[in-house]
Amino acid sequence: MKAARAKREDLGIQCPRCGCRHFHTTHTEPLRDGRIRRRKVCRHCGRKVITFEAVPSLPRGRDC
Repeated sequence: MKAARAKREDLGIQCPRCGCRHFHTTHTEPLRDGRIRRRKVCRHCGRKVITFEAVPSLPRGRDC
């Protein structure tokens, strides 16, 4: 159970001000290069953060 908890804690971003991992997304915008820009607010301290996320590509191989 500790291993599952450790993996879960490694996911996501951490607030640079308070260390909290709970965010509320206020705006999502697709970019021209295929990435996604998200504006988030920490639910604990209110710090605003912008993240850039890449859409995972599909593995190349056989066509179904």
